[in-house]
Amino acid sequence: MKNSIKLFAMAALLGLGGCHEPDELTPSGVGQGLNSVSAQFATGEYKNDPMAKFTATPTEGQERIVIDIPYYYPENSTNTTSITEMRVTANLDDNCFITPMLGTLDLTQEHWFTLTRADGTKSKFCITGRIKKSDKCEIISFATDEPAIQGVVDNDNNTIALISADELSSVTAQVSLSPHATISPDPAQVHNYEGEGVKFTVTAHDGQTKRVYTVSKQIPPKIKYGWRAGSQKEIWKNVSLDKTGIVNGAGLNYSLAASGNRLILSTGADKYLFNRATGDYVGKHDMKGVTANGGMTSDDAGNILYATTADPGAEFKIYTAASTDATPTELLSYTNATGASMGKHISVQGDVKGDAVITAVIYTWNGAVCKFLRWTVTGGVPSTPAMVSVTGATAGWNGNGHADVEAASTDPAGAYFMTYYSSNSLYRIDGASGAVTHTIATSTWGANSNYNCVDVCNFNNATYVAIYTGAHFTYGEFMAYMFDLTTPDQMSGQCDNSPSQVFVSEQYAPTAGVVNAASDVLMVASSDGYKMNLYYTDGNTNALVAWEFDCIDK
Repeated sequence: MKNSIKLFAMAALLGLGGCHEPDELTPSGVGQGLNSVSAQFATGEYKNDPMAKFTATPTEGQERIVIDIPYYYPENSTNTTSITEMRVTANLDDNCFITPMLGTLDLTQEHWFTLTRADGTKSKFCITGRIKKSDKCEIISFATDEPAIQGVVDNDNNTIALISADELSSVTAQVSLSPHATISPDPAQVHNYEGEGVKFTVTAHDGQTKRVYTVSKQIPPKIKYGWRAGSQKEIWKNVSLDKTGIVNGAGLNYSLAASGNRLILSTGADKYLFNRATGDYVGKHDMKGVTANGGMTSDDAGNILYATTADPGAEFKIYTAASTDATPTELLSYTNATGASMGKHISVQGDVKGDAVITAVIYTWNGAVCKFLRWTVTGGVPSTPAMVSVTGATAGWNGNGHADVEAASTDPAGAYFMTYYSSNSLYRIDGASGAVTHTIATSTWGANSNYNCVDVCNFNNATYVAIYTGAHFTYGEFMAYMFDLTTPDQMSGQCDNSPSQVFVSEQYAPTAGVVNAASDVLMVASSDGYKMNLYYTDGNTNALVAWEFDCIDK
């Protein structure tokens, strides 16, 4: 009986439903339908490169859509592009579709499609491509040779300021331009930058687009604090590493230093020179018979510091040189009585010919203690080192060498900043007690990160701290972070979302896997106080990247 009642109820409901006439569904509004069309390489080295996606945004009713593909890819390479096999996709409004389906197309030819919109209306459109030479024509950086002056580039007003008290009536210079642009006259020839200065014309790769810059000696106004938002620019990236002969592998120890117009990249015993303005590879660094296989850095005056590595009981040394042309001389030596190895990372704040604080990390193997040695330099003379044991960090580092500590000032009792693999956090340490006072926690990547290097730069009344993570795994992050930590209370949150974070630069994970987790980050303020550079490198992405910031009041 129960089953009969159920069947009768169901039949009644179906009958009622059959008597109802369904409403016709009409879209409340119909958009353009086709919002954008994109093309990516369907074959070759860059077919999976997320940056190699070229997009055209048509206007409503536009019949012919042309996708511009750069003449070279990557833009700063000499790899000419082909558009005969391009994977084409489209961004459509809801309930819209294209016939026939998109796919791999030869964009040297015209391809016609029909767009059917949500209201049923149809329109035809054509997709084709065009290889286009770049119209970029900026001066990215401008640096004189002697004296070595980093010009302050103002691309809004097409001017470059050479800030100097020296006579600049007979000076040569080096420039970095937009990829494949040219400049006239040649800055490498002698020019007079006194008075009204020199006008340079930069012509883009397309041969048509031009900009005229005026370069002269002058003193522009500054903002009151820090670097100017919007001034950050990547001045070069990985431009010459293929010429160095560096073969990445286990055991290399990457570190950076800057002196004059040279950037030095060390992988341990081998050291390589680059032009700071252009990124051009200059050649191997001649150490003039001095052997230093440990970490390397530079101080605020451009003096280079070279360290040796030392096992327990061995002699640890730091050498210094005023420039890459000078012969390194011994600054200090220390018989390693720490019971652990040292020398893979060293840091400095100040001027080692005057007053400075030098730190060297001690690598324990028990994972229980964070320790570093500190030398106070007064009048160019280093003190006996003091051992600092850090308390309040989440865990000790171990013996892999992926840790770094740097002072915030030349006051040995002042603040220090520390980061290391395992914890992957940024710590502020009280120099008098060794206690952690503030922390920025690890990023959302957590243990997959590898925060193993830190640098501190005091620039225009602000204290900036930079860290770089080179990852231990290909699915970790490869990023440089910069924080404004002028006041301790600014340290909060995580590395990737802290309110004190003022800049981030990302590298894409290597496709060949992670074989060397060593990396370094370096910040350098110009002697005139108008510019700050951020450099970073790591052994997995083969990155060598240069960013520039300024404090010009515009």
